[in-house]
Amino acid sequence: MEIADLTPAERRVWQAFPRGEVVDFRRSDDEDAEDGHAWGPERTVRAKVLRALLLSGTAEEGEVAALRVVGARITGILDLQYATVEHAVRLWGCHFERAAILYGAHVRQLNLSHSYLPALEAATLHVEGVLRLTDCRVPGQVRLGGARLSGITRTVSRQ
Repeated sequence: MEIADLTPAERRVWQAFPRGEVVDFRRSDDEDAEDGHAWGPERTVRAKVLRALLLSGTAEEGEVAALRVVGARITGILDLQYATVEHAVRLWGCHFERAAILYGAHVRQLNLSHSYLPALEAATLHVEGVLRLTDCRVPGQVRLGGARLSGITRTVSRQ
């Protein structure tokens, strides 16, 4: 993926990743991710951009790369099926238009707290560190069968 192909919102995420910086798209601290379907292009990020960063992104010299995004509308399917993700993933207060597919993925740290996902397919997921799903709303299926969690786990709020 070329940086020229990115929207302005995606470019912010792309440029922050190598330094592990937070990109916060929220307009206020009390936004509800369930209402994210109405969020505009200024805070919309395609799932394939996140996938490209997580699978191929690198750190700047002397920095720790991480995906830290707050309050984004994520379009498309975040498909990390069988992927090994070396970077911390924090998608806090985000609105996913489609299910996240993490089946068989191996991640170091995953935080989807305060996010809205239609479904979460994460059977046989392996998390080495913290899995945090605090106040994460998932109206559809949550599949975590066979998942291996080595660190602390926070639960899902299902509505």
